[in-house]
Amino acid sequence: MANQKDTLINIIELVSKKLIEAENMLTDLDSPAGDADCGSGVRRGFEAVTKIIPELGQMELGDILKKVGFTLAYTIGGTSGAMLGTGFIETGKSIGDKKEPDAKDWVAALGNALAVIKRRGGNTQIGDKTLVDSLEPAIIAMKNLVDSDIQSGGSQLNMFSIIEAAVTAAKAGSERTIEMIARKGRASYLGERSKGHRDPGSLVIVIMFEAALEGMKR
Repeated sequence: MANQKDTLINIIELVSKKLIEAENMLTDLDSPAGDADCGSGVRRGFEAVTKIIPELGQMELGDILKKVGFTLAYTIGGTSGAMLGTGFIETGKSIGDKKEPDAKDWVAALGNALAVIKRRGGNTQIGDKTLVDSLEPAIIAMKNLVDSDIQSGGSQLNMFSIIEAAVTAAKAGSERTIEMIARKGRASYLGERSKGHRDPGSLVIVIMFEAALEGMKR
């Protein structure tokens, strides 16, 4: 069985591949209400991540995540780069020097990252039509599983089942953005006209969790 470092690097490779391939889809979603640059920015960021993959094997988990985050922040630019970069960086900070964090550690780290993302986005909330609309439900679903397992005194919970729950919740959250009126970013300038379009950032989160789930199967 692969150790956590190998699994994480594998997931980062899969996330990068799938988001690079999603460029046109993200651009189409961003065109009606944004700058139509979400797809190209995300592609640029994760192409840069693929170039640092060979370096990651020499790092510990927390440093791997921070390296990916800084790479995304520097290369994507704009709000997308700041939010995605922050997510990886803050998760890495929370994991710290743990070599084999458990499910509770990972979910807590993601929760900490979400809090910083929301704060840096100007107190972004569910309903603002951003990536938070898929990320927060995913993390809530993960936390609920962990809390339930702790309360039952069990120890059977694994990251695969946790990420599986996250994928389902993220998809539902992303779907809900279609009927939302944007309250953040350029799309918010459109008011009612922002309805009827899925938020591209929310789909980025879905794709990331789907890739993580696929990576857990390998």
